[in-house]
Amino acid sequence: MALFGNLFGGRRESRKKENPGKDISCMVAIPKDGEDIENYELLLERVKESGCIAVNDSKITDNGLMMKAALGELKYGVRIDTMEVEIPEMFRIQHFFRDIDIEAIQRQKKGLVVEVLFDEHILDSYHAQLKIIHALLPDCLAVLDASSEKVLSGKWVALAAASDVPPSPRYIFTVQAVSGDSDEVWLHSHGMNRCGLPELEILNSTKDTYNDHYNIIETMAKRLLEKGEPPQEKEPVYVAMVTNEIPLMATVVNWKEALKKYPSGILGGAGDRKEGHNQNTDVIFCYPSPEAMEKKQYYEVSVFDEYLNENPIYMLTNQETDRMRRLAAERLEYMLKMFGREKITILLKVGLEVDEEFKEDGNSFEHIWFELKEKHQDTFTAELTQEPYYVKDLHEGAVMTFPYGQITDWIIFTPEGRVTPDDVYLLAYDGWNLE
Repeated sequence: MALFGNLFGGRRESRKKENPGKDISCMVAIPKDGEDIENYELLLERVKESGCIAVNDSKITDNGLMMKAALGELKYGVRIDTMEVEIPEMFRIQHFFRDIDIEAIQRQKKGLVVEVLFDEHILDSYHAQLKIIHALLPDCLAVLDASSEKVLSGKWVALAAASDVPPSPRYIFTVQAVSGDSDEVWLHSHGMNRCGLPELEILNSTKDTYNDHYNIIETMAKRLLEKGEPPQEKEPVYVAMVTNEIPLMATVVNWKEALKKYPSGILGGAGDRKEGHNQNTDVIFCYPSPEAMEKKQYYEVSVFDEYLNENPIYMLTNQETDRMRRLAAERLEYMLKMFGREKITILLKVGLEVDEEFKEDGNSFEHIWFELKEKHQDTFTAELTQEPYYVKDLHEGAVMTFPYGQITDWIIFTPEGRVTPDDVYLLAYDGWNLE
């Protein structure tokens, strides 16, 4: 979406901390009032008055405002500066912007740089950076996440900052799809390095399969972010069930070794890495059989292509499922207020206990979608929209009643599009009255 300019004027190379391989997380807030960002004393006072951020130390130097900030028990070093800015066309527009918002953003030529060094609590670190930005500029128009090359709505940032639940780990990274003259597509991530983790890639994808391959990268990235440490090369990671009986076991290989499996002229080859994607980055492969896994004989993920468009189940960890559940519960009122309105359909994801034969340690539930049919004071009635994998006696079309606490996610379908707990700010944009 070519809404903005193509130069990120004055962009700095990320500075490194004492721990090699971890970049500073750099975001740039676009202010509603450009004069605010020049007044460091005012900005510092706003942070101190935020109520959620303690400033343990601060100083103003030629390099900007330096702070030692604490959010609860977690402490961060923060650097704040200003810079002239235009947004590159390759930056992903992550959220919806009205035309009036775009025009206001384009008028601002200077942004507020907020750099934070993540610690081992990766998702909390990302959430803390958003909270700091919101304290500095409560009415910012947008935030450019330079580390992941995406543009975030200022309204979404305000919503995320006010939440007790961190945003989805997918916000920490962006997966870009690069195509050439042929059918080839090169998928690669941005944003993982600031977490001390490798960027992830899939080479030799195609214009027909890259969306399916994206799901593999996203699932692997979320797994690494939750674990908080780099993967062991060639170690298997359980990513998905592509059928009832076939698991997708993925692994990673350093890009230099990975390129040996491909022709020298492949898209994403050495010739495409002279200015980037040539340091801490791994290529995803897979093991199509237990024998291949035992021998560390890895193959391209395309060996699973015939199954990937057949509704595979990508495996979420219990931690991510719980995060989604907490966010869905925190914003439940938005969904309940939309139910029953004209042209509104609501799907709810419910955790169902699986049959005894499928239970594993710490994994006893299948999370599956229902359509909301009735709401009650403490419970709701809904119709199952798909066949479960692991509950044999339950089938599509079954109507059941559950307590609200069993909801792990929800989606509101409106004439304008879909709304999830993550982006309920869209309801106000679309003119829905939620009073």
